[in-house]
Amino acid sequence: MCDQRLWQPMLQTAAGEQLQQQFAIQHAAIWQQTDLSGMVATIAAPQAAHLVGFSMGGYLVLSHLLGLSSAEPLTHPPTKLQQVKSLVLIAASAGSLPAAEIQGRQQVLQWLSSHRYQGMSRKRLVEFVHSSQLQNPLVTEPLLAMDQELGHEVLQMQLSQTSLRPSLMDQLAQIRCPVLIIAGQDDRLVALAQLQQMAALIPDARLVVLPDSGHMLPLEQPAVIASELLAFYQRVVTKT
Repeated sequence: MCDQRLWQPMLQTAAGEQLQQQFAIQHAAIWQQTDLSGMVATIAAPQAAHLVGFSMGGYLVLSHLLGLSSAEPLTHPPTKLQQVKSLVLIAASAGSLPAAEIQGRQQVLQWLSSHRYQGMSRKRLVEFVHSSQLQNPLVTEPLLAMDQELGHEVLQMQLSQTSLRPSLMDQLAQIRCPVLIIAGQDDRLVALAQLQQMAALIPDARLVVLPDSGHMLPLEQPAVIASELLAFYQRVVTKT
């Protein structure tokens, strides 16, 4: 339930401005699609040599990179593994969803079938945002606005299309490009242990854990995220 507003605070920092000078940044509007294959296809721009994915977007980036969809197992190393020069995953898991979360999503979908979604309540912010940021309008207001404006149909589509997703953990060892994984120490949606496992499975991966941070890292820590990306790309461009 995010659009390009998720990235604006990061891009407006000093490091973010340097990133924009170094790269032609293109946002993949996955929220405009109606199914999982369409969401993955938005990432498949041939010029996208350096991929960044946040949360569900990170899983979709991995699906694109590994040549996977919900119905197609990997049978051979896809050419995208050679085309992509780097990958950044922010608060994003390669695993399948826990059974309890799938059940919860099914209950929400059932509710949405007979009720109109009016947007996230402020009470639910605690699930997404670190407690120290709950009173910070620069963090909470964009999140609430995106959620409300994208609305009922987008939420319904994203929940129905991305809940029963296969784990990609067994395929991570095939990734040969440099990978940066950024985690929030107190993320309530993505377990830090799983991101640590991902970093161990990917041959050239580095894990950065941000303290006092929840799930919405691009909004909670825009300057830190921009600085980490800039340092990562300086190393990547030197290698490639």
